[in-house]
Amino acid sequence: MNMDDMINLNRRSMMQQALLLIGATAVPVDMALAAKAPRKRFLVPAQYQLLSALADTIVPVTDTPGALAAGVPAKIDGMLSRWASAETRTKVTGALGRLNAAALAKSKKGFAAMTAAERKALLTDHDKAALKSVPPPPGAPKVSFFTPISYVVDPGYLALKGLIINLYYGSEIGSTKELIYEHSPGPYQPSIKATEATRPWASSGPI
Repeated sequence: MNMDDMINLNRRSMMQQALLLIGATAVPVDMALAAKAPRKRFLVPAQYQLLSALADTIVPVTDTPGALAAGVPAKIDGMLSRWASAETRTKVTGALGRLNAAALAKSKKGFAAMTAAERKALLTDHDKAALKSVPPPPGAPKVSFFTPISYVVDPGYLALKGLIINLYYGSEIGSTKELIYEHSPGPYQPSIKATEATRPWASSGPI
């Protein structure tokens, strides 16, 4: 298997996770990878601007392109338009609304109107509150290795954050510029020095 095959496998794995998050388990991965954003957006302009600000805060531009360059907001909007269940759409738009309400309560301006530093500070607190674990509802599967389900205060925000991360790392930019690929098995190296410039390795997960 060559490098391009491994990158494509990794992208397929990330897209499959994104489809599961959006509630579209029956959609072929190849169709999702090839899909373009709809001509008419699902989200209204204010929601799309908020989503873009959120994606840019979670995966900002560093020495590599961020979520905006990878087209993550447009991909999420397209998935909401084409494949998301009504329940998922409600969860995602509700999560966006709650995030914006938190921004308004703290600074009297919407999340998208904040500076990058203000958004990062707010999102740090919002993550802690929204992703706090809660007991499973009655009759729900228990969390285990075989049922990797997370029960949190705001499941819509959990799904939205997961979509942003999976779609970014499943993009060409995320797979080839943010991550690096090293063929394995390769020569034995007993120790590899890690520095601030060391990047994570792209992987399709356990085989």
